[in-house]
Amino acid sequence: MEMNSLNGTPLCERSSRQKDTICIFGTGDFGRSLGCKMLQCGYQVVFGSRTPQASSLLPKGAEVLSHQDAAQRSSVIILAVHREHYPFLNDLTDVLAGKILVDVSNNLKLNQYPDSNAEYLASLVPGSEIGR
Repeated sequence: MEMNSLNGTPLCERSSRQKDTICIFGTGDFGRSLGCKMLQCGYQVVFGSRTPQASSLLPKGAEVLSHQDAAQRSSVIILAVHREHYPFLNDLTDVLAGKILVDVSNNLKLNQYPDSNAEYLASLVPGSEIGR
C-alpha cells in the first residue's frame, strides 16, 4: 500500500486484480486531478469531453473520448463539471441508463438553487443511480 508521508494514511490499495474502468466527465483541474489519482490506484480512466481532440494536460495513460463513447466504457461515471453544464446529459439518457453517476460538483454560492445538484441530476437522467 502506498502511504501518505504526512500521516500514514493509505493513498490507495495495491492489488493484482484488474480494476474497473472509471469514466470522468470533465477535463478541468478537478477532473484531471481525480483521474490522475485513479490511475495511480490502478484504475483505467476514460475522460468524456465536449472536445476530446482539444483536451490537453491529461494524465498519462488516460483516454479522452466523446461523452457518449466514454460512458459506454464504464458503469461508473464521475461528473466533474458545473451544474450549468448538466443539460448535455439529456442527449445521453439511453447510454447512462442503469449506470452509477457520482456528482462531485459544488455550487458557487450557498442556496444557489432550490434543489441539490444530485436531485437535479436525478431529474435529468432518471434511469441512473445518483451518488454524491
